[in-house]
Amino acid sequence: MGTPGAAGRHRIDRLLGSGGFASVWLGHDAELDSPVAVKILADHWALREDVRERFVREARLLRQVDSHLLVQVFDIGELDDGRPYFVMTYADRGNLEERLAAEPPPLNEALRLAREITEGVRALHERGIVHRDLKPSNVLIRSVPGGGERIMLSDLGIARTEDHLSSLTLPAGSPGYMAPEQARIDGAPDRRSDVYGLGALTYHLLTGEPPGASRPGEPAAVPAPPSRARPEVPPSVDEAVLRALEADRDRRWPSAAAFGAALDRITSKVDTDPLAGARTPPRAREGRRPGRWLRSPGLGLKGHRLAGRLRVPILAGGAAVTVMVAAGGAFLLAGPPDGADGGTSAARVADPDGRLLRTDAGIPPRYRSLIIKAGSWCDLDGLSPALIAAMLAAESGFDPHLRDPAKDEYGIARWTPNVLVHWQPGGLDHPEPRPDQITPELSIPAMGRFLCYWGKDLKDLPGDPALNLAAMYRTSSRTVRKAGGVPEEYRAHAEKVRKYIETYKPAGPAGPA
Repeated sequence: MGTPGAAGRHRIDRLLGSGGFASVWLGHDAELDSPVAVKILADHWALREDVRERFVREARLLRQVDSHLLVQVFDIGELDDGRPYFVMTYADRGNLEERLAAEPPPLNEALRLAREITEGVRALHERGIVHRDLKPSNVLIRSVPGGGERIMLSDLGIARTEDHLSSLTLPAGSPGYMAPEQARIDGAPDRRSDVYGLGALTYHLLTGEPPGASRPGEPAAVPAPPSRARPEVPPSVDEAVLRALEADRDRRWPSAAAFGAALDRITSKVDTDPLAGARTPPRAREGRRPGRWLRSPGLGLKGHRLAGRLRVPILAGGAAVTVMVAAGGAFLLAGPPDGADGGTSAARVADPDGRLLRTDAGIPPRYRSLIIKAGSWCDLDGLSPALIAAMLAAESGFDPHLRDPAKDEYGIARWTPNVLVHWQPGGLDHPEPRPDQITPELSIPAMGRFLCYWGKDLKDLPGDPALNLAAMYRTSSRTVRKAGGVPEEYRAHAEKVRKYIETYKPAGPAGPA
């Protein structure tokens, strides 16, 4: 049985991923002109009636819950070769696992995500369904109109309805996230098993690591409070998360609703709006972020350069992250929608008098408007057109054709393709660019989006805010925070940027005479 060409009326375009029982494909609904995800049972399981029934049951459960916080099922059927399939929401921004691959999100983002995931589990519980396999890869991320994102729970392959929980159960779940009773034969998992999974997910969001797995027959290890790894975590959050992770389920929160209510009370005074305090366009405020944390995309996304820079699993090249994302991913990453440029007007971008950026300092004229737009993307201490120009000069010498395959960095701003896809205009609504497609028109605006998102993490750090941003672009916000400013290994680069800033600053009221 080969690659399917279609599933019903849905064209099959490419494979998104596969597991032991099924594969997921990117499809296209021609009638509605919309991308979809098509889940198809693996051919070697197609003749097993019990597996087929479980596969179809998953689709039915998702359809019954019918919540925007879960993957939604639109259609079901069989291919010509007899394999069952169902059509569901396409998560165009990956999953939480990708967003968390580089580093945990900011505290307010971690708490907001935990509350959203908990709401999704509450929707399952209200329908009498216990998920039993809560983990980052089963938390999907989808873009929404206006430049935002939303999470969706997925994979009810081992879920049980409460009327079947009393029947024999075998060990099932994912190490690091499964409750101790799920590791035992006939452990009779119930809603409190999902509470443990929620606690483990929240712990991972806060610390960057799951709390640890217990082996069958061994008592669960007591995890350290999240604040041990992240001192800014309030004691009340420690208490709520550790209660969710109690080995004795009678001591846990009794349900997702109870855990969610506790998070609501505890975090009511914690800023859980990732855009709070930033001057962002109204349409951007309605979404999650100007970029993913993803994260990942993603996705910190650039310095947050992919593993080296972590561009998060989402960050970017010279800003190389990865994310996201995801990452955003990632964590997990598109910036404000096209046209929502942080308040920069067309007249201001033109800057014919050089009040924002010098006109006689060697900056290529064809890049001026892009540089001014990126440097005016938001109100952020240290961000300016002069900084963007200085970073471009330091990163590439304004070379739009730069190629550095060894570092997987290309173009005038040294982006890595799978990081740039999250920060480019339009974000993940557009395909990942090939190296030869990484133009200044993509690269330079993405710098503004990236810096505006991650730069908030550097607030109140000592030193020159502009140089802290330049160092963050090379490494990550977390690294810069940890160093208390520009890390030692990036000081030579920061000094280079500083000299260029002095060269490109406008004279007069906007700069030195």
